[in-house]
Amino acid sequence: MQAREIIQALKQAIAQVKEQKQEVISVVALERYLDNLESYAEKTGEINKLQLETNLANFRAAHERNLAHYEAVQQRSLEMLRSVLTYGQAALKSSMLINGDAAAALLAFIGNIWQKPLGQKAANSITTAIAYFAFGVLVAAIGTATSYFTQYSYFENWRKPGIIFHTISVLLILGSFALFGLGTYDAYVAFVEHLKP
Repeated sequence: MQAREIIQALKQAIAQVKEQKQEVISVVALERYLDNLESYAEKTGEINKLQLETNLANFRAAHERNLAHYEAVQQRSLEMLRSVLTYGQAALKSSMLINGDAAAALLAFIGNIWQKPLGQKAANSITTAIAYFAFGVLVAAIGTATSYFTQYSYFENWRKPGIIFHTISVLLILGSFALFGLGTYDAYVAFVEHLKP
């Protein structure tokens, strides 16, 4: 019980005595009243102390629970980021690798498998296929650069540029795979044209 509450309780007791038309307060009655008030104040203080300790324990438990949840969310986000980075790097490497290897293999096959002169349509198709593979490597390399800008944007908490660069990176990788598909088709046309009787 606080001092203000004690003063209010005393004022109320005096007001009650005045209402009964008494001008004098008995010393014994005042002492008894003060003893009761002191006992009440001690009990109230203990109750307030226990309530404060309970509230503090509840706050600590809630804080620890929230902290554990936050750490779990952060750990999950970190693992998700690692897996996204790993798959993104694998996609970039594979798109560069398949286009570069396809161009190199096509150039090696040109010198080794054709004994007869190359026809115009086969030459055009083989040239176009090599160009597609070369552009596929270039597009994949540009995708590597935009993936760097994606990472940097997210690191700096630039969400909008991060999303833009992320979208560009994905489109470039898909474009690289599409160029590989077009190159493969043109290589197929060249082989069919050249090998037909």
